[in-house]
Amino acid sequence: MTFSLATFGDLRLVDLNGGPVSFPVKGLLLICYLLAADRNEVARGDAARLLWENEDRSISLVNLRKTISRVLARQAEIGPEFLTFTPTTIILNRGTVDSDLTELAAIGTDEPIKRIGTLVRLLRHEFLESLEHQTVAFSAWISGERTRHASLLLKSVEDSLLQTTTADDRALIKEAIVCLLRINPDGENIPQLLVDAYEADGGVDALRKIFERRKSAIWGTLSLTPDAHALEVARRVYEKRHPEARAVGITTRPTLRVEAPIEVPMRRLIPRVALLPPPDMGQVSSPPIAELLIQDITIGLSAARTLRVVAPFTSAQISRHADRIALIKQHSISYFLDTRLNVGDEASLFAQLIHIANDEVIWAERFSLKSSDLPLQRREIARRVASGVISEVQRNELAREYFEQNPVAYHHYLLGQHHLQNLTLPDIRRARREFRAAVQVSPYFAPALSGLARTHSREWLLTARGDIEHLKLSETHANRAIAAGQDLAAGYRELGVTKLFLGDFDESAAALELAETLSPHYADVIADHADTLVHASLPAQGLEKIEQAIDLNPLCPDLYHWTAAGANYSLGRYEGVLASISRMQNREPAGRLSAASWAMLGNQKKARSFVRKVRENYPEFNVDEWLAIVPLKEQWQKDHYREGLLKAGF
Repeated sequence: MTFSLATFGDLRLVDLNGGPVSFPVKGLLLICYLLAADRNEVARGDAARLLWENEDRSISLVNLRKTISRVLARQAEIGPEFLTFTPTTIILNRGTVDSDLTELAAIGTDEPIKRIGTLVRLLRHEFLESLEHQTVAFSAWISGERTRHASLLLKSVEDSLLQTTTADDRALIKEAIVCLLRINPDGENIPQLLVDAYEADGGVDALRKIFERRKSAIWGTLSLTPDAHALEVARRVYEKRHPEARAVGITTRPTLRVEAPIEVPMRRLIPRVALLPPPDMGQVSSPPIAELLIQDITIGLSAARTLRVVAPFTSAQISRHADRIALIKQHSISYFLDTRLNVGDEASLFAQLIHIANDEVIWAERFSLKSSDLPLQRREIARRVASGVISEVQRNELAREYFEQNPVAYHHYLLGQHHLQNLTLPDIRRARREFRAAVQVSPYFAPALSGLARTHSREWLLTARGDIEHLKLSETHANRAIAAGQDLAAGYRELGVTKLFLGDFDESAAALELAETLSPHYADVIADHADTLVHASLPAQGLEKIEQAIDLNPLCPDLYHWTAAGANYSLGRYEGVLASISRMQNREPAGRLSAASWAMLGNQKKARSFVRKVRENYPEFNVDEWLAIVPLKEQWQKDHYREGLLKAGF
């Protein structure tokens, strides 16, 4: 066959070479529906009801006739007649088009392990992934098909576990279970399947021991129990098949019991979101299309029940106002979606969702706006933006409930965060006092515990890495923060930073990768991950990641530019080092790096001026002693830094 219909992921028609072939979307949906339902025809009236929601049936039939005309015209252009139309029926000519649905339908007679291979490959992407927001009837049908696919995979895994399998088969089964966890993370049978799969490899006991070691390292002597749901999952995985684990396995210290009157929780207000259109929208080559894109996003957000959208006229006025933030706060707006159009050879739309309360970017993405594709792309872009905003607002509002359970602790925490924005010892110690006050009010307030960890790692950094006790305290507070808030990124972030300073690069990277997974648009986490990559002797990757963080947080703290400077130095880009340092508000912490860079550029006068400034603050500074405790994975980085410092005159 010349053409094939792909339905897992984006719905698309492709030619023999895999190239996309344009075709009316509604026509592709009809082909998909008939193939999946294993039918050869559908009544025109049924097709109209499936594809269009309208109380007036005649309007749906008019829309269907227009679609039929477009389908017939396109079929005449490309050759094959996929669909035939009679006055009452739409008929599928199966011999004209291949599809991944045909492959799916053919696996019924295969062995279970072969079925798993096919299903895992197909289900790497959801069925009709980009077409969730259709009519109620069609959306229900899509949901039913996805459930059927997951059930088929689940049944195939269950069947395959009953048979003797090879190591490759067992690896494929584990991949299938991971796929099931992604599709249905709360499925009751999946933890049991996980146990069965690992038991086949004799790995359950090893998994339990790994869990125990990690639990002991994180929980230490805290008189605090982990999340009840997490414990339940752990018990289901490790104890159900191994009763002896109950005696020696997953236990926790007694839960602190505090008698307190029952309080009726306050009813939370639905957050308001403003979509701020780009002020330079008219510069785009197709301004009407760009305006339609913004309108589509607004319409998509308006359909959500978990947030309220500010009217487009008001949003446009805010976008053009000289003091946008003041106006946003005046109108009790909780979040705003800031959009920017980049015009040039690669026109694009950049969108970032900002939480007003703590000025944090919680979601961001860039979209290509090629003029030729924009009319086709705009609805997909609008869908992705609306979906991202809705899900991130919901997640952030749930996190806020945790933060605001104790307003006094939260107040101290915010004051501490304010002081931490400055890279000076007095400010860091002020921040520590505020975080301690928060912990005194609420001993298990994870954000304040994370803040305490950061104050100790920052002080160790600023005092020329002298007192190892600061790192020990930082690690302790970070582990307690993780224990108190397992689903918050901050604790893992601080653990990653501390592990970096302790020279444990693999642990650091793992912790920061987990933090970035929990909060993929948290610029501070991305910046710390970049710093770890630089110290792990991967400066090019580190520079790329810190530039990503700066893009998310353009008015960023000095530490971002300091990290960028370090990456540039390792890459031998000394002008880039000095340019990054020049963007810092307080350049004193980067004095050694400035001196080394000027020396490597051959400007001894400039280099020695920075040496004198560093000596004023750290008169006992010694290059070899300092480099001995600087966490750099590979020796070439230390040698490179030593060369610059010695040339400068240290």
